Amino acid sequence: MTWPGIIAGMTVMHDPPTSITGLIHAWSEGRDGASDALAEQVYAELHRIASTHLQNERNAGLDATELVHEAWLKLGEGHGAFPTRKHFFAFAALQMRRLLIDMARAASAAMRRGEPVTLSLRLVDPAPQPADIATLAEALDQLDRMDTRKSQAFALVELAGFDTRQTAELLDVSSATIERDLRFARVWLAARMA
Repeated sequence: MTWPGIIAGMTVMHDPPTSITGLIHAWSEGRDGASDALAEQVYAELHRIASTHLQNERNAGLDATELVHEAWLKLGEGHGAFPTRKHFFAFAALQMRRLLIDMARAASAAMRRGEPVTLSLRLVDPAPQPADIATLAEALDQLDRMDTRKSQAFALVELAGFDTRQTAELLDVSSATIERDLRFARVWLAARMA
């Protein structure tokens, strides 16, 4: 599930390097100082996205600032080009979710090996268990191999918090197509999670 695969072949007009989109393009091209300038411009929004992700995580082991920093490092690793700031923030949100899933997988593996794992408990805890997150991640990977757009639609709406209209814009399809993709993905994933 990679954005360069989604955005390959799109024609992009470059914004001035002072706008966020312009800074994203400058950063993608490796221009000097673009990384620091972009980080300064997008940090607050990335922190908000991280805080949203962590609201439902029981044992994340990270705070929002740490999650932003980890995601920023991942964003710098062969991210490709982002035609718009929406694509950039969607990719960042998915990287944060992927980091949390990887941490849940590691915690689940540690529990299976009998290693001590610190757990917190809430009276009302809607957060999925680490094993559930790992199962979902594996099912999403299978769906991605079968139908990338459906997997991306599900991840953007259900995991990254975008609405169907925003997701339709990002994937360059109609809202009705996204709704159909989501219905399929939810049923398909539910069958794999059962």
